[in-house]
Amino acid sequence: MTPMPMPTRWPQQMAGVLLLLAAAVTAACGASPDRSDGAPWIAHIEAMDAALGRGDVGAAVRARHSAHLAALESRRWEGMADVGDASLRLAELPDARGAMMAEARRAYLSALLRARQQRSLDGVLHAAEAFAALGERDAARQALVMASAMSAGSGRAELAERMRTLRERLEGRVPAASGGGGIVSISALSAAGD
Repeated sequence: MTPMPMPTRWPQQMAGVLLLLAAAVTAACGASPDRSDGAPWIAHIEAMDAALGRGDVGAAVRARHSAHLAALESRRWEGMADVGDASLRLAELPDARGAMMAEARRAYLSALLRARQQRSLDGVLHAAEAFAALGERDAARQALVMASAMSAGSGRAELAERMRTLRERLEGRVPAASGGGGIVSISALSAAGD
C-alpha cells in the first residue's frame, strides 16, 4: 500500500492550528504571553529606552504610546506612574519638553486617581512625590491630603516618614529633587486632560 501524499501546505496549516490552540489555552488561563509578569507596560518602556539609546526618537515615542495604552488597559496605578516617569525621560529631548511634561502630568494624575480608588497609600504618595518633583506644589499638597486621610490609623512608620519629608519639601524646608512647571491644582490638571 502506498502512503497517502501529504499536502504541501500541511506544515503551515499545522503551525496555524498550534498557534490558535496556544492562544485559546492562554486566554482560558486568563493570561496573555506579554503579560506574564503582570506589568505589560514594562516591555514597551524598555523598548522606548532602547530606542532612545539608539537615537531613534520616533520609535521611542511610539513605544511610550504603547506603554501608555498597556498601562491604561491594566487599570493599575503603577503602570501610569511608570508611564509618567518614561514621559519625563522623553521630555529631555529637544522640542519634546512641553508635550512630554504635559503627558507626564496626565499620567501622574491618572496614577493618583487609580491609587486612591484602589486604596493604595503607597500609590497616592508616589503621585504626590512626582507632582512635587515636577514643581506642581498645589497638586502635591492635595495628594498629600488624600494620603493623610488614607493613612489615619495605619501605623506604618515608613509612610509617615515619606509624608513628613514631602510636607517639609512643599513648605520649602527641603529642596525639591527637580524643578518643573508652575503651580496647578489637581482639578486644573484633570480639566486639562479632558
